[in-house]
Amino acid sequence: MHQILLVGDDFLVEELREALSSNGWNVRAVDEPREATDLLKGRAFACCLVADGEERTRVRDVLTGFGVAPSIPVVAMIAHGDVATAVDAMKLGASQCIERDAPLASILAAIESAVPKGGAPIQGDPRDIFIRADDSPLNRLLDKLPQISQANAPVLISGESGTGKELIARTVHNMSDRARGPFIAVNCGAIPDTLLEGELFGWVKGAFTGAHQDRKGQFESANGGTIFLDEVGEIPLHLQVKLLRVLQEGEVIPVGSSTPRKLDFRVVAATNRNLQTEVAAGNFREDLFYRICVLPVHLPPLRERPRDVGVIAFHLMQSFNRINNTHLIGISPRALIAMTAYSWPGNVRELENLITRIAILKRVGVVEPSDLPEQFHGSTPPPPQMGLYVPSEGMDMAETMEQLESSLIRQALDKADGNKAQAARLLGLNRTTLVEKVKRLGLRDEP
Repeated sequence: MHQILLVGDDFLVEELREALSSNGWNVRAVDEPREATDLLKGRAFACCLVADGEERTRVRDVLTGFGVAPSIPVVAMIAHGDVATAVDAMKLGASQCIERDAPLASILAAIESAVPKGGAPIQGDPRDIFIRADDSPLNRLLDKLPQISQANAPVLISGESGTGKELIARTVHNMSDRARGPFIAVNCGAIPDTLLEGELFGWVKGAFTGAHQDRKGQFESANGGTIFLDEVGEIPLHLQVKLLRVLQEGEVIPVGSSTPRKLDFRVVAATNRNLQTEVAAGNFREDLFYRICVLPVHLPPLRERPRDVGVIAFHLMQSFNRINNTHLIGISPRALIAMTAYSWPGNVRELENLITRIAILKRVGVVEPSDLPEQFHGSTPPPPQMGLYVPSEGMDMAETMEQLESSLIRQALDKADGNKAQAARLLGLNRTTLVEKVKRLGLRDEP
C-alpha cells in the first residue's frame, strides 16, 4: 500500500480515512498544518490530501510550510466556488484542486492522477504497522526500524511463531531504497531438502531428470530487491555452505551449471529458533550466523506485552465488524482479565483466530468469559470490586487496560507482601519494569 497524509477536520478525516483505506491506501491523518509539514519533511508519502475547514484554512498553511515547491503531490480540497483559494493553491504548488464535498470517486481519481505511476515507496511511521499499547515493548524495536531499513546489511528477525516476523520483514523492505524492487518470501521449512537448493538457486536445462528448461531461483527473482528467508534455521547443513557463498560473493550458481550469476539483493532472514544455541549444537554454521545476523531484531511474544492484548483484540473486533456486519462492542472486565493472564502460545495469530471465532458465533454484544475457550478459565478471577468500566456504546481500551494493569499489579504486590522483586516474578516482568509501572500508575511506594 502507498501512504497518504490527510489533513483536515475530525469528521471529514474519519469519513475519508475509512473510504481511502478500503480502496487500498494507507492513511495517516492529522489536524494541524504544522504537524503535517513536519511529517512531510521527515517521511515519504505518495500524496498529501489537505482540506480547508468551514472556519479554518489549511491549504495555504500546508503549502507554504514547504518553503519551496512541494516535493510530493498535494491535492487541495476547498469550499464550493472558492476560486481565489484554488488559484492561490495552484500558484503555491498544489497538483490539483477539488471541492470538499466532491464524491469519493472524484477524490480517488484526483489522487490517482496526482501520484506518479508506481507510486512512492512507503516510509511512514513504523510504529503504525502494529496495533499496540503506548508503553508496549514493541515501541523500542519499531523506533529502530528506519535506521535498520535504510542500511543494506542482512537482518535476522527472531521470535516465536505468530509474532509478525514477515510483517517486520516486509516493512524493512518497504521503508528501504529497494522498495520499488521485488520482495520474495521463501519458507525454508516448508520446502523438502531435496528441492530447496533448486528453489533458492535455480537450475539449468538437463540438470536432473525432469529439468526440461532453465528455471531461475528465488535469489535471482529477488534481484534488485529483498529476499526473505523465513525459518532460515531449517536449512540443512550441506546447503548452508552454499548459502554462505551466495551471501559472501553476491552471486548464485544454478544447479547443473558452473557459471555464477552476479545479483543484487538484500537478505532478511527469520527464525523461531535460538540460532546461537543451534550453532553450539552443531546444527547451524557459525560463519553463516554472523553473516546473516548483522542487524538482529527480536519480536517479543504476546505474553510479554499483556497491555497489547486488549488493544489488538478491540482493533480486530472493529475490523471484523466492518467487513462482516457484526456488532461486537467491547470486552467485559472479567473476560479481559482472563485474556491478559493467558500465555498465548500462538501469539497474535492465535488472538486473531479467537476474535474471528467469537465474532462469527456471537455476532453482537460484549465478549464475556463464557465466550472464551476452556483454556482461558484457569486464570485467577479478579476481586469483586475492580473499578473497570466498559462504556455501553463501545470501549475505551487505553483507560480500561490501565485500570486492568493497576489491578493486576496491586494483586501481585499484595500476594508478595509488597516485595517488588517477587511481585515482578509473579507478573512475568523484570523488577525495573515493575518499578516504572508502579511509579507511572501512582501505586503505593516501596516499603
